Amino acid sequence: MAQSGDDHSYWNATAGEGPNFPALAGDIEVDIAIVGGGIVGVTAARLLKDRGLRVALIEARRVGRQVTGKSTAKISSQHGILYQTLEKKFGEEKARLYAEAQEAGISEIARLAQVHGIDADIEPMPAYVYTNDESYVGQIEKEVEIARRLGLPASLTRDTGLPFDVLQAMRWDNQAQFHPTKYVAGLAATIPGEGSHVFENSRAIDYEPTRVVTDGGTVAARHVVMATHLPLGQIGMYYALAYPMAEPVVAAPISRVPPGMYKNAEQPGHSIRTHKGPDGRVWGIVAGNHYKPGHVDDEQRYIADIERWLAEHFDAGPVRYRWVNEDYTAMDQAPFIGWSSSGGKGYLVATGFAAWGISNGTAAAMIIADLATGKENAWTAMFDATRIKPIAGAGEFVKENAEVAAHLVSGYLSRKPKSYDQLAPGDAAILKVDGENVAAFRDEAGKVHAVSAVCTHMGCLVGWNRTDRTWDCPCHGSRFELSGEVIHGPATQPLGAKVTG
Repeated sequence: MAQSGDDHSYWNATAGEGPNFPALAGDIEVDIAIVGGGIVGVTAARLLKDRGLRVALIEARRVGRQVTGKSTAKISSQHGILYQTLEKKFGEEKARLYAEAQEAGISEIARLAQVHGIDADIEPMPAYVYTNDESYVGQIEKEVEIARRLGLPASLTRDTGLPFDVLQAMRWDNQAQFHPTKYVAGLAATIPGEGSHVFENSRAIDYEPTRVVTDGGTVAARHVVMATHLPLGQIGMYYALAYPMAEPVVAAPISRVPPGMYKNAEQPGHSIRTHKGPDGRVWGIVAGNHYKPGHVDDEQRYIADIERWLAEHFDAGPVRYRWVNEDYTAMDQAPFIGWSSSGGKGYLVATGFAAWGISNGTAAAMIIADLATGKENAWTAMFDATRIKPIAGAGEFVKENAEVAAHLVSGYLSRKPKSYDQLAPGDAAILKVDGENVAAFRDEAGKVHAVSAVCTHMGCLVGWNRTDRTWDCPCHGSRFELSGEVIHGPATQPLGAKVTG
């Protein structure tokens, strides 16, 4: 059964029940243990099994239904206006490696779906970035020039198929869109057997580079892969090298169907793709502006903006699904993929995809499969997870960590209400109760759900996510259910329950 809040996502709600995997019960030994059942973990498990290794995939909740199952699911090497930034910070050769990795990720998804007969609604679709702001016209033109030099299928056009004119746009051919939950769950179903396993509802509570412990048992392995969105706990200190970003997403049936996938260059952000649902209707899936997790005012403002935009331009019916996805952006704009420490020791990690986790996540799995089996991979020169680039990311590092420090010192307390009694049905607040910070929510039946407001990762105060009804950490992105249960880390321990009366 899906966990609370997961079916806010259109993808999870339309994926069907999918395969069910057992919880880990007892102690086992394999070659590679993989923590995290999203696109990185499942793809890596499949590729490693293909090389003759025994793998154990360990997922805290349901496979494919967390970050991957809440994405916009564009299979694309077109990542906004990015390549000019990569070329400036890393040089042309490394920017080319990034491009090659994304294109390879696109091809690998198609290959795996075909080889394993996975019905994932893969649909070829061009990807566009457009603008109606004169200040972005030159940036789009420069992005196309650089992309073509890097071997990417980019071209300039004003013929986008959108129901409104644009000043300038770029089109990338040979891209695609798919159903992410169907794909990941379908691929996971091919893994069990011949000494390999998939475990659901098995949260990692302790870990070492050669061992993972859950409530139900232990997995011993030669290597451990942390495919957990952000590596758990203090691993690699990636929480200080990448900052969390939340993204509101809505889905509604539409009558005016655009012939591509789209994203604008300016703010506020509007990203749209389509999907034909089980009922035959075409749905528009729209993502909006990024914001700091747990900042409910921004969340509600950006949700309202994308709902208005969808209705105005695409003849949309009522919005049926609303959810918030999360990702991390590395301080120097490139993902961290590979060994968490130098010398081929520590964990294998993948994080910092900046909302482009489908192609990046698949490429990351390909890199991880190579490194875990002692094979060189040229892309690691771009994605080296131990790289130190104080100049490239220095400004953002200072800015983001200053914000983190502010939350660590004082958090943010609601001005009102001040007590449980003052909470109206549907209201949430951070309260001061007996000298402690408490995260409290009163549901429509009048029941108060109260937990500690102090994130168990690094001590920040959590913030309210009204759309998903979760408590989200603004500092490092951990998410918690109303009960305090961890949805995803880096936190591994729940928020403690509080007595309300």
